[in-house]
Amino acid sequence: MRRKALIVAVSVLAGAPAANAQSVADTLSKFGLIGTWATDCSRPAASDNYLTVYAIKGADVSRTYRDKPDHIYNNYKIVSATVQKPDLLAYTQVWDFDGKPAAIAADRVKVLLNMAGGRFQIVSSQGSDGSFFVKDRKYPGSGNESPWQSKCPDQPGR
Repeated sequence: MRRKALIVAVSVLAGAPAANAQSVADTLSKFGLIGTWATDCSRPAASDNYLTVYAIKGADVSRTYRDKPDHIYNNYKIVSATVQKPDLLAYTQVWDFDGKPAAIAADRVKVLLNMAGGRFQIVSSQGSDGSFFVKDRKYPGSGNESPWQSKCPDQPGR
């Protein structure tokens, strides 16, 4: 009986990462976030028009910023996601650039995203050291509001 319980426990634990990844993918898909987003979809990626790509790749879900056509500015793996309200999604992302994790403030980031009218805006983005990249919808350094992004037709590498 103990052996059977141990086998069941090991099986459940072994499936947990895959189940969590599927849960993250399901949550982001249902929230409508999978795809390519930009402030202005008619323009290519640029330092003033980042393309944000949320994608499901095998068992992982990624969030990639592009600041130039065919150039990845940064890439994160989304490791958890929870719908807070119908228009608010909280997720945690970890640095993942070519499979090489970085030990910087941005290595684990908690994000709160607002979706309204087919667009999204980052409400807050906080690094693992407590620093904010976005707080109350604004960039702390400049006070500028984080941009609203709209879903674009998928055009890889833009």
